[in-house]
Amino acid sequence: MKKRLAFVGAHPDDCDILGSGLAMRYRELDWDVLFVSMANGDAGHHEMTRPDLAARRKGETEAVAAMLGIEYVVMPTSDCEVFPSLDQRWALLRLLRQFAPDLVITHHAQDYHADHRYTNQLVGDVSYLLKVPHCCPDVPALRKDTVQAFFHAVRQEQRPDAFAVVIDVDDLWQRKVEVMAKHESQFFEWLPWVNNEDLTAVPGPADPAGRFAYIDRQRSPIFERSARLYRDRLCDLYGSERGNSIRLAEAYVAAPFPTALSEDNYRDLFPFVK
Repeated sequence: MKKRLAFVGAHPDDCDILGSGLAMRYRELDWDVLFVSMANGDAGHHEMTRPDLAARRKGETEAVAAMLGIEYVVMPTSDCEVFPSLDQRWALLRLLRQFAPDLVITHHAQDYHADHRYTNQLVGDVSYLLKVPHCCPDVPALRKDTVQAFFHAVRQEQRPDAFAVVIDVDDLWQRKVEVMAKHESQFFEWLPWVNNEDLTAVPGPADPAGRFAYIDRQRSPIFERSARLYRDRLCDLYGSERGNSIRLAEAYVAAPFPTALSEDNYRDLFPFVK
């Protein structure tokens, strides 16, 4: 049966960095995927004005949506103003009801950025309310359960003690790099600046191969670490021979919300693993 996947991130590149491999797997099955950014990304630059940056980042998400064949929604909230308010809760609830996902994945609760942590709380706050008709009665309540999971946080050096599904992204990595490269304002301008890099050494638009190699160097260690942390789980899901050979992996861990990712439900949602 066709499934629907929603990623809820804080900023316009979070879903792309953390979950675009799984999004590609869903699209290979012709299943539907929604990326949500709870903030509009308007503070993530050292030179651009907030309105100009918000517009630019919206365009970057549109390029990703066209590339992957997904829906991408950017909420109007400014960066660093994501908060579990009623307004933001009801906006997310309405959006998720309209999309009717089978699986929702968001940031881990133990994350370095306040926008990420509050996005996590907002997803938790609406997880049960998706089925409560009198909350936001203008959009019909869902009549199915929605499974909840977290991204393995980028900066988590230890494996959480929770049920996890880990997927092989070795064959998708180059395309995942190309997805991240669509966020030019971030990967080639803002992040190098905030990380005190030599901006003259960052490849420019005329060198796409250099840009892809630059992102590969920056980001592949994160997903190599996930593969190492979850090596035994990869072997469980893919068999020992393949599991031990996987270099890059995305990890998804059960969320303590009403319908958590579990041994009982993961096979329908991740049919490309064992």
